[in-house]
Amino acid sequence: MRSVFFSLSTLLITTSVYGQTLFFKGNEKWEINDPFKLDNSIPPKPVRDPNKATINLVKGTVERSSVQGGVTVVNTKKLSDVEKIVWPQFDRITDAQNFVTRGEPGKALDSIEPVLVFFDPLKKVPGNLWLKSALIKLDALDRLENDAATTKYLDTLERSEEASNPELNQKIKLARLTLRARKGDNEAVIKDATDLIAKSDDLDVLARLHLIKGNALLATKKYEAAMNTYLRVPVFYGSQTDHMPKALLGAARSFRGMDTPAAREQKLGEVSNRYLKNLISTYPLSKEAEIAKTMLTKEDRSQVEADETVKTPDGSPQPEPERTPQTINH
Repeated sequence: MRSVFFSLSTLLITTSVYGQTLFFKGNEKWEINDPFKLDNSIPPKPVRDPNKATINLVKGTVERSSVQGGVTVVNTKKLSDVEKIVWPQFDRITDAQNFVTRGEPGKALDSIEPVLVFFDPLKKVPGNLWLKSALIKLDALDRLENDAATTKYLDTLERSEEASNPELNQKIKLARLTLRARKGDNEAVIKDATDLIAKSDDLDVLARLHLIKGNALLATKKYEAAMNTYLRVPVFYGSQTDHMPKALLGAARSFRGMDTPAAREQKLGEVSNRYLKNLISTYPLSKEAEIAKTMLTKEDRSQVEADETVKTPDGSPQPEPERTPQTINH
């Protein structure tokens, strides 16, 4: 425990002290100008600190100027000599993630593409943000539902050396499953998703697999199985907050499908509405919240929209109510 705490503390200290930093052979480190930080001029220009180095992607070099004896000297190193990167997540990545959640995939792609280009020559170096950016692009393409563009990007990723990365390899499989489901291959998707769930221990992957499986079950009108599958996400993978809106919307739709005359006493329509209201109040900026509003009556929608103005003392949205596994038994 002590060694784990020490390692974590060291990582946090390193990140906060160095900011954007490249480490070369011999542990020589150069602080780097953030190419995405712009000033307030019109049009905006990159902010340049003369004491920091600048990456030249065209030349594949890193250049740093210094004054020696009154003369400006430019020192140059090759990007291929970089052995480690310390580069904290920055606004463009956060913005892209938020755009995906809000159902604005075009804006997400516009935000993340320059990051992918920037980190491409460094994508094999520990600490780079290329993989994270590539996964965001996959999510954006999924939201866009442009199967041709998604397939092309997946083909490119599979041909790259990075396809051997376990995390990327799993996400490629997930994206392929989603494409197959959109083409109506639902029964096979249910089977393959079930098989992958049994083999995975990654919480993000498991949450995504349950969403894919739930969608396929819903499409085949297996409403109760779909409901139980969706609700495993908040019950067992609640830390994966990015996936909660989809899970709650899927559960609400499943309850609607289960709401037959024979099940009238269970009032499943009301249960569905509770999930929709919870989704809207807890994740108001998500694309799923907008869809949920269209599924409610005008009266219910007005009530939820009024409740959205209620905030906690720090001004943030009200936290999601605690759920227990008993939720699945509705």
